[in-house]
Amino acid sequence: MHAFIREIMAKGYGSAIADEISILYGGSVKPTNAKEIFSKQDVDGGLIGGAALKAEDFLAIIKSI
Repeated sequence: MHAFIREIMAKGYGSAIADEISILYGGSVKPTNAKEIFSKQDVDGGLIGGAALKAEDFLAIIKSI
């Protein structure tokens, strides 16, 4: 989906602008899935919710990047 969004941005605004746009993952990021999510080419970041409330979980997400 992130690659599709970037493709649509490139068609509408050009690839230079599309490459500069940050596309964030808006689902549930947890220590167990963060590495896989952030390894995707067109995922530029994520919205960390409840996992940020536990320091150990948040730190695990940061270390997975």
